[in-house]
Amino acid sequence: MSPRFFHEAFWLKYNRRMYLFRRLSIFLIAICSVNIGCSNQVERVALSGNVSFDKEPVNNGQVSFEPVQGESGKMEFGIIVDGKYSIPKEFGLVPGKYLVRITGDRATGKKAEQNAFLKESEGVSLEIYEQYIPPQYNTGSNLIVLIEPAEHLEKDFELTSE
Repeated sequence: MSPRFFHEAFWLKYNRRMYLFRRLSIFLIAICSVNIGCSNQVERVALSGNVSFDKEPVNNGQVSFEPVQGESGKMEFGIIVDGKYSIPKEFGLVPGKYLVRITGDRATGKKAEQNAFLKESEGVSLEIYEQYIPPQYNTGSNLIVLIEPAEHLEKDFELTSE
């Protein structure tokens, strides 16, 4: 191999590597610039309220907020305890429209039969619970709420069996 050929081959490889390195550097700088420019966190809204069914507090259940089609945000849940729910700001809702689904569980007074899988867990509650909130508030819900930009919002839900 002649010295001239070796020299040209070396520079071709070197130039190709530098070209790729420069392209990669420009790409990474562009990505970092976009991330820095888009690092504005979406402001979330803390939410809390009361949930009642036929004027009685729902003692145990869940409130879910699903973004309406075309809205930003993601589904969030609030657990209902003694008729109250809350979603803290760090898990809060992005302002927009949400479909609300509410469920409530209550004991039926019946006990489940203990099967072979539960033999070693004596003392485990085998109480049977039922979901008693009508479908128009959960699986067939049409409840829509508008979440406005705020630090904290109160949204109460007074459900009826009619």
